[in-house]
Amino acid sequence: MCREAQGCLFAGGSALRDLSGAAAVLVILIIAVVVLAPNAMAARKAAASSSKAPVRPVLLRGRIDELSYLCSSAGIGLAGGSLPATVSKISLGSAAAYSGLKEGDKVVKAETGDDVIVLTVERAGKQYQARVAVNVHGLRSEFESRKARFSFGDSPFDKELTGLRDCDVVIMLDRCGSMNDRNAGCPGDVSKWTWCRNQIDNLYVATSRVLDSGFDLVLFNDSYQTYKAVNLWDLKQVFDRVGPAGSRKDISRPLESVLNDHFSKPGSAGRTCLVLVLTDGTQNVGPALQDVLIEASRKMTGPGRIMVVFLQVGESIIAEELLHDLDRNLVAKGALYHLVSYRPFSAVRNKGLLFELLQAMHEARQAQSGQRRTLAPSG
Repeated sequence: MCREAQGCLFAGGSALRDLSGAAAVLVILIIAVVVLAPNAMAARKAAASSSKAPVRPVLLRGRIDELSYLCSSAGIGLAGGSLPATVSKISLGSAAAYSGLKEGDKVVKAETGDDVIVLTVERAGKQYQARVAVNVHGLRSEFESRKARFSFGDSPFDKELTGLRDCDVVIMLDRCGSMNDRNAGCPGDVSKWTWCRNQIDNLYVATSRVLDSGFDLVLFNDSYQTYKAVNLWDLKQVFDRVGPAGSRKDISRPLESVLNDHFSKPGSAGRTCLVLVLTDGTQNVGPALQDVLIEASRKMTGPGRIMVVFLQVGESIIAEELLHDLDRNLVAKGALYHLVSYRPFSAVRNKGLLFELLQAMHEARQAQSGQRRTLAPSG
């Protein structure tokens, strides 16, 4: 009990001698409440004010604030507030996922740049370095620096690749549910969709030096999505978000949109438009393909200015009959120029998408120069 309370109680002691026992107890309680209550209130206020005191910011060592931001952009999660820090997460499909980093690696040093970060990590008692892109520019730069096959100087297609500079390239990819089929004879027993995705990635590797703006990608089922001037980062983002779905397939409308877009571009008359359509070809629900193609031929300024190549993925007799007919008989049905080629899967699977793109360019050049096209046997 505090001294004030004791003093008050002793001071009132003499006055309480004449009161009954119960009355005396009551008076003592009243005195204690009056004296002690203000002290208790003051203590509570002091405790509350101390809990509301501003928290001082914690300064992290090793520039972890900037590093955490860059690592997050690259798909790396760091545990700990200072270096060294442990890699706690690698996001699937991110630049970090392709850099060789693993969860559990200890980052002991970091050097940051505008487009990449260079991390020195420890793993199993050994140190390694990993360069990881933090944006699109860095991703392309890293990709270019690591590119080995199909770079100028060591590719059998180097000379022909330069011809693509005068071409607009569009890749149309079927994304119907049937593209999930893993029993189509694709190398590695992967699905038709996965095989096409790998081929498109490889095509970017081979053509990125000559197609400065990349190529256009169109995905279609009963609707379609167009991605302009895609780069490697775009491709990864698209394929991470989109997959095969649906049972209806409309090839005509996206193809018509691609061709109309080419005709509307300034200077299109002097450029060659190469459209590669990867499809299993099972049942087109849109307008008749031959009508779309015949109409496009009437807008062409000369032979070979547009070449549409249907690349069959998988084996389908219905698709083969439809696409082969477009290749052989479109001029007889009213087209002003020959503008369609068809490749069965046996040829596409063995030669790959890059070869078919260069073959399409070669056919277009032959038509423009007035040379007669020689038809090779199917397969």
